[in-house]
Amino acid sequence: MSRPGEDATDRGAGVPARRVALRALRRAHRDDAWGSPALDAALGEAQLDARDRAFATALALDTLRREGTLDWALGQVLDRSIDDIEPDVRDVLRLGAWQIGYGRVPTRAAVSTSVELAREEVGARATGFVNGVLRALGRRWDELPWPDPSEPEGLALATGYPRWVVEAAVARFGAGARSVLEAGNAPPGATLRARPGARDALVAELRDAGLSAEPGRLHELAVRVPGADPRRLAATREGRAVTQDEASMLVVDALDARLDPHSRVLEPCAAPGGKASDLVLRGHRVVAADRHAGRVREMADLVGRLGIDLDLAVADGTTSPWRDGAFDAVLVDAPCTGLGTVRRRPELRWRRDPGDPGTLAELQRALLAAAVRSVPSGGTVCYSVCTWTAAETDEVVAWALAHLPVRLVPADGPPDAEAAHAGAVQLRPDEHDSDGMYYAVLRRE
Repeated sequence: MSRPGEDATDRGAGVPARRVALRALRRAHRDDAWGSPALDAALGEAQLDARDRAFATALALDTLRREGTLDWALGQVLDRSIDDIEPDVRDVLRLGAWQIGYGRVPTRAAVSTSVELAREEVGARATGFVNGVLRALGRRWDELPWPDPSEPEGLALATGYPRWVVEAAVARFGAGARSVLEAGNAPPGATLRARPGARDALVAELRDAGLSAEPGRLHELAVRVPGADPRRLAATREGRAVTQDEASMLVVDALDARLDPHSRVLEPCAAPGGKASDLVLRGHRVVAADRHAGRVREMADLVGRLGIDLDLAVADGTTSPWRDGAFDAVLVDAPCTGLGTVRRRPELRWRRDPGDPGTLAELQRALLAAAVRSVPSGGTVCYSVCTWTAAETDEVVAWALAHLPVRLVPADGPPDAEAAHAGAVQLRPDEHDSDGMYYAVLRRE
């Protein structure tokens, strides 16, 4: 297998950068934290220059992304299952393997820094083992028996996904599956949603601050800011912009196009609140709910920054506490496998199981049924998920059309994003440079 490398890496980075990457992996694996926040925390504890920060970032996130491939490669030179290795030692080996296979780091440097990292973070007892395994891997990497990438196992290793995800992608996208999977490995830049009418001013403000800001590709309010940390921007702190992918903005467009002014809208799975806040800024009266009180508190923070009037509630969307027909529309942004967002959460692919699409589809159907009860005849329900599995997208809509008193109405979106049901939309990270969002608009009969 070829070694594509990463532009963000730096052969000269030393142990401190690798220590940051290891601590990010430790948080992700031990504490079940998401990789990017775990990395941010580890970087905040270190004093690295820009070059070493870039190396630590690429090393940590791409090791999480390619975890299965790295484990397979290490398995070719180990005398035991990688699952039997102490977790911290396993992560040191993964970091070293990534440097050897993908990071353009000479084997000698990858091995020596990994040995020193093991000495500092695990203890001297691990150094000989790490040294032997990584030296063996360095000698054999280019001769490993990589499976044929035209087959599911080989494609899974080549792209860095579990085999079941690859099989689901092939079932959904056919010959385009590899393109979708590889696009999910491209780290995205930050995208902001400006307030209505303020996009050009936001672009100018960000450029004046030395950032490379550009208008978005898909939405008139979107601003792309490669390399920026949205949390550090005055515009987001002061409520003049919200961090949001363009795909999510298009979901709100699709619903808003079917609403009268000042409609009453329920979003039962609203956290973190981006879509609900967008609907408020478009003039609608919105109730944003979530079953977890902590996530509702997070939405309250957003409401405070934006200075908007958004009703918040702790509620289970499958057993809505509101009377039937109480809302003009419901936006069901349902819990899902999230495979359309792996650009942002590289480790998510390893936290999902083959049965998850089916299990989550049951929840999605329950949410849709409750949503339809919440609107009167002629009311609108928009269904969206940030994934692309057939079980959570077209099959859920097919179930709704067969079992609920609804019909499908065309949803606004890019002309090349039509899903199996005419009028539904499936965005793709490879074609639209966005999250892989699916959405459909239903009208109650």
